[in-house]
Amino acid sequence: FGHPEVYIMFLPAVGILSHVVQTFSRRPVTSYTLMVVALIATAFISFGLWVHHMFRTGLSPVAMGFFAAASMLIAIPNGIQVIGWITTLWAGKPVWRTPLLFGVGGLVIFLIGGITGIMVAAVPFNWQAHDTHFIVAHLHYVLIGGVIFPIFAGLYYWVPKFSGKLLGERLGRWNFGLMSVGFNVGFFPMHLSGLNGMPRRVYTYPVGLGLEWTNLISTIGAAIFALGLLLFLVNLALSLRRG
Repeated sequence: FGHPEVYIMFLPAVGILSHVVQTFSRRPVTSYTLMVVALIATAFISFGLWVHHMFRTGLSPVAMGFFAAASMLIAIPNGIQVIGWITTLWAGKPVWRTPLLFGVGGLVIFLIGGITGIMVAAVPFNWQAHDTHFIVAHLHYVLIGGVIFPIFAGLYYWVPKFSGKLLGERLGRWNFGLMSVGFNVGFFPMHLSGLNGMPRRVYTYPVGLGLEWTNLISTIGAAIFALGLLLFLVNLALSLRRG
C-alpha cells in the first residue's frame, strides 16, 4: 500500500508543476511526449517499490536485489521529468512570480529527496538507516518537495482564476521564503540525527547521545515552516476579502 500511495499524491502534483513551469517560462514544456511517457512509467514502476521498506525482514537476496533495482529504476522517469522542467526554464523567459518560486523550490527539495531515495534503495545502506530519522527526512523531502510545494504553486496560480481575486505577491514571496527556510532547517538535520541513531516514532531520548542540537534545530525549523503556512492563510483571507 505505502509506496503506490506516495505516487498517487505525486502524479497530480507533477501535472500542476508542468502547467506552472510552462506558463511562467512562457513556452510549452519541452519533450512533451517523453514527459508523458515518463509519467506513465512512474505510475507503473511505483507498484514494485514497496518492499524496500522490508529489507530487514529476512527476504532472500534475489528478492532484495529485484526490489532494489526497481527502487533505483524509478529515478530514470523522475529524472526525465526534472530535466524536462529545467530545460523548459532554460529555453524560456521565466517570470519569477510566486507560483514559479514554489514550483522551482519544490523541484530542488524533491531532487534532494530523490538522491536520498537512491541511497535507501541500496540494501546495505538501508539496513543501517532503516527506521531512523534519515528515513523521516527522505520521506518529507520527497513529499513536501514533490507534492506540497507544487500544490502551493497551483494554489497561487489557480485561486485567482476561480475566485476573481489575486493573491498578494509580496506576502506570497514571504510565504515561499518562510516555508523553504523552515522546511530545510527542520528536516535536513534529521539526516544527521538518523545516521547518529535517532529512531523513528519516539518522542524522547536519553541525554548525551549527541542528538540534542539536531533535534533543537529541527524544532526551530518546524516553527518557521508553520509560520509560513499561517502566512498563506492570512494572504488568502486578505485577498478574498479585498484583493
